[in-house]
Amino acid sequence: MGPATAEGRHPGRGVRKERWTMTASESTDRLDPLAKTALWTASMRAREHAREDRLFCDPLAVLLAGAEGPRIMERFEGAVQPGVEDPALAVRTRFLDDLLTAQDRGGIRQFVFLAVGMDTRAFRLPWSAGVTVFELDRPALLSLKGELIERAGARSRCDRITLGVDLLSSWTTPLEAAGFDPVHPTTWLIEGLLYFLDPQERDLLLEQLSGISAPGSRLLADYVGQTVLDSGAMAAWRARMAEQGHPWKSGCDEPRPLFSTYGWSIGTTAYGEPDADYGRWSGVTVAPGVPGTRGRYLISGRRC
Repeated sequence: MGPATAEGRHPGRGVRKERWTMTASESTDRLDPLAKTALWTASMRAREHAREDRLFCDPLAVLLAGAEGPRIMERFEGAVQPGVEDPALAVRTRFLDDLLTAQDRGGIRQFVFLAVGMDTRAFRLPWSAGVTVFELDRPALLSLKGELIERAGARSRCDRITLGVDLLSSWTTPLEAAGFDPVHPTTWLIEGLLYFLDPQERDLLLEQLSGISAPGSRLLADYVGQTVLDSGAMAAWRARMAEQGHPWKSGCDEPRPLFSTYGWSIGTTAYGEPDADYGRWSGVTVAPGVPGTRGRYLISGRRC
């Protein structure tokens, strides 16, 4: 686990107070295969930012993706659907952006992004005064991200605290030590993570975060149906992901009972439904040939 890095803001200008300074070169060699998926998603956000009809703005994404991000993106998109851009990342990002902004306006003042990767919402969303965003991920990835952001001279639009931790171990105590207050409602963002965990790892993560979630806390996530994940339609994708060292390990056909176990009342939105389309979704909301099951979907929950 690495020390926390705190970044503050000041009206009219950016002010930083550093508690962690890294000196390693800006190289992706330090990243393991799973951490490198953050470069891939950054590249997809950079591509979306370059569109005239973009669903969101992310000017830092191209820098954070580096040279390797586009290569990873091309390798995966070319192997599964040559010449086809998957709209899921753009749709997911916009959907979650809107919910995060709404929850900020609704009075939530602490947000925790688990496996944050190269996400830049702390820099690009219009946060209210007094908001703190905690970014948690592997120390090596946060180190690289910090170096790149420092080089860009970017300043966050909220109080931003980064914390290098292992999310499969004990991370709640370091989070509280970094300033997280379990007495107050929190929004948890679990984006692009759950399917990389096996059921035991997933359940442990949910148990840990739920144990420090005050009533009224929110949870945002994305997931995939297990039946669809096991179907032939996903075989090529799963094989490719496994070959590269970051397999998709789990899904869930019935997420409501799963999250209810940990005290969350959730709703789900399938990609392609009216609230998660934005004129981009050309696929179906469930995998063909698997009627009545879930494909990929988005989750919004509230702590009971």
